[in-house]
Amino acid sequence: MSHSEDEGSTKAVVTAIIGNAVVTVAKFIGFALSGSSALLAEAVHSLADTANQGLLYLGLKRSQRAADGKHHFGYGQERYFWNLVSAVTIFFLGCVYTIMHSLEQLKYGHEPEMSWIAFGIIAFAFVVEGYSFFVAFKEFTRQRLAEGMGFLQYVRETRDPTTLAVLIEDSVAVLGLFFAAVGMSLAAYTGSALFDIGAALAIGLLMGFLAFFLASTNKKYLLNVSDEEINQIALKAWSKDERVQAVRHIRSIILSPEESVVMAELELREEALFANMTQEEVQLAIQFMRHLDTVRTSLEEEVHKAASEAKHIYVEFGLPK
Repeated sequence: MSHSEDEGSTKAVVTAIIGNAVVTVAKFIGFALSGSSALLAEAVHSLADTANQGLLYLGLKRSQRAADGKHHFGYGQERYFWNLVSAVTIFFLGCVYTIMHSLEQLKYGHEPEMSWIAFGIIAFAFVVEGYSFFVAFKEFTRQRLAEGMGFLQYVRETRDPTTLAVLIEDSVAVLGLFFAAVGMSLAAYTGSALFDIGAALAIGLLMGFLAFFLASTNKKYLLNVSDEEINQIALKAWSKDERVQAVRHIRSIILSPEESVVMAELELREEALFANMTQEEVQLAIQFMRHLDTVRTSLEEEVHKAASEAKHIYVEFGLPK
């Protein structure tokens, strides 16, 4: 991901934070005036989204820190960690609380007082969250086209779940507003609170789906998933190289949207490796390489015996300066 893409993700997140913060206050005011379960569910939904997007912003900023003595590969995975925390926040603050409150309202038969103010707040929220969705969708489309992927392919394979998270959250927010508007309208028309409570339950389930999707999307990057695209690029390049006899293995780890680690073992062709060398020089070179491999194995085993948890050790030798 380039610097401009990072800025695009930040813009989408900041727009969502501001929009959701304003809408959260408006929805709580609407709930206080109407007592609508659907409007409370939407208020909690927006509160969860605001907290969530604040965590996304925190993850973006912390992931940009440079590598140091304790984190040799940088802090890129913080982005995935805070995205995962935000998913947990949505689940407990949004899904669980909303469903529990709705069931309580159903038990005690609470009757909301619908008014034009409640519907006006829903309309206002449509405008604000619709704009936030537009900003996120525009940035998501720009990143997707830059990668040359289709919509569903980019949803599955994007290495930057931040913009995707904002886009999905805003989509769910707009859909939740639709549920709230329908439930409140039916409740006002029929005089039955069941429609209002049903809309609140639907909104709570929507947030549960959102939390599960975000958690599963970010989990794979915290489990050191391999970068299959880079694996294939490296395999293709080295397989065509006349100096390479065989590619024994390629291993990679995605550290962040901008960085991956690649480790490989290659078998080189003798004719390419020992070109322009006499037979005696070739034999000496082979002996040297075998000795080098013995030294590498010995060094790796030395560390493994002292620290058995070191399961994967890769030693690279440098030439004397």
